[in-house]
Order: sequence, then C-alpha cells, then structure tokens
Amino acid sequence: MSRKTGKPLKKELRDYQEAGVTLWLDGHPSTPKKIVKAHKLAENGVYMRDYVENEKGEIAKLKFDFVKTKK
Repeated sequence: MSRKTGKPLKKELRDYQEAGVTLWLDGHPSTPKKIVKAHKLAENGVYMRDYVENEKGEIAKLKFDFVKTKK
C-alpha cells in the first residue's frame, strides 16, 4: 500500500471511529494508524474487512483480519 492509498483509508477509518464504530485488527481493538500500518506491511496476504451490525442494523464494528494468499 502506498502513501497515496493509505491516506484515504486512514481518513475513512477515522470517520468510522468518530461515528462510534469500534475498529479491530486481528481480533484486538485497534486504531486507524495501526490498521493502515498493517496494510502497508502485509506480505503474502491481504486484510479482509468485516462489517458487524448492531441490533438496529447499524455498523457497530469494523474488523480487519489477515488472510494468507497462495504463493
């Protein structure tokens, strides 16, 4: 991930966080900065997003889990 693509992702994640959505990275609470850094450092895989809704159908959590790609 380049610096150019990292900035929009960081802004998007900050917006979610400000709206009350909790951010998770590999099963642990996280921050926009840590998630962007993980995307930049990911080798042999990618991060998959998972939107978790509350009982009202609103996004409550945004989870990023590492998925290995075949080599």
